[in-house]
Amino acid sequence: MKTIVLVGAGHAHLHIIKAWQKEPLPGCRLVVISASKYQYYSGMFSGYAEGLYSEEQTRVSLVPFCRIAGALFYEDSIERVDSRVRTLFGKSGTSYSYDIVSFDIGSTIDIPEAFQDVSPQVKPTHEMMDTINKIRSTAHPIIIGGGAAAVEMALSIQHWRMKNGSTTPVQLVSASPLLKGTGAESELHKVVQQAGISLMVEDEVIRMENETVHTKNGNVLEATTLFWLTGASSFSIFRDSGLSTTDGFLNVTSTLQSTDEPTIFAAGDCAHFTASKTSLAKNGVHAVKQGPILWYNLQALVGNQKLRVYEPKSPQLSILSIGNREGLLLYGNWHFKGKLAWRIKHQIDTRFMNKYK
Repeated sequence: MKTIVLVGAGHAHLHIIKAWQKEPLPGCRLVVISASKYQYYSGMFSGYAEGLYSEEQTRVSLVPFCRIAGALFYEDSIERVDSRVRTLFGKSGTSYSYDIVSFDIGSTIDIPEAFQDVSPQVKPTHEMMDTINKIRSTAHPIIIGGGAAAVEMALSIQHWRMKNGSTTPVQLVSASPLLKGTGAESELHKVVQQAGISLMVEDEVIRMENETVHTKNGNVLEATTLFWLTGASSFSIFRDSGLSTTDGFLNVTSTLQSTDEPTIFAAGDCAHFTASKTSLAKNGVHAVKQGPILWYNLQALVGNQKLRVYEPKSPQLSILSIGNREGLLLYGNWHFKGKLAWRIKHQIDTRFMNKYK
């Protein structure tokens, strides 16, 4: 009996568990190890922040989901891999043997040490709801970042605060123009300012004294909580395990296998796709699309068959929720704003979640 272990329950792994429910691999058992009993869908965080979705709508309950598949579920965080003896070591002190292992654990965000006491944890995602609740109700929130996640969260929380009687605005500090390189920068700046957000671009938070933040450009801001939504950083597991990485992300081939060890796979944000000349965006889109390839390749490896390659497509469709059930749809350098964009996003997100309920 071969043991296939899925570490993390991200988008690609949810696809595998669902497929296993319908067609388990003969002669194999499936083990799922995740840090939480719930897997949250980051695409709906902005909707939750604005009050459009309940917490239950944004998550998959992994215990019953795995039970239906006949998979064993363990609530644990894997901290190290020993590929020589095919063993995983958990934070709980438990070790887990595997024949094949796949990682879909996402990424994290490095919060500068000087700001950690006033900056709630953003990732792992199962801690995100508490963070959102804190940011919504704090007196003077500052969100730091200029990418899609930061802008979307700033707009969603600003609209929630306006609807719930808050008189102080969300403050957004970005080191670059918002969504730089998308062609939608000026449109988005207008949306953010019309929402009443206090916006500072090409600026950086450099220090905090009591409840006052100082920026590189000399701005002095009242701040009770800082919310860091900057670029993705890696967890330490792969470096600590002596596996080949790029910036801490596991190096994988076009078949999603570790460049070191063919029995180790990775998908989504935690992987660095070496077959691409440029790093793949860490936004969840690739994890969803990698799911079917990963499932096929796990079966192929068990059956000694040829594996398939993942071929990322460009450009990718993305839609930001910008408040009041409006969205900004981006596709390459083309974009449009309005209610229709939000409805498309809502349909995509709810359809994805309903597959795993």
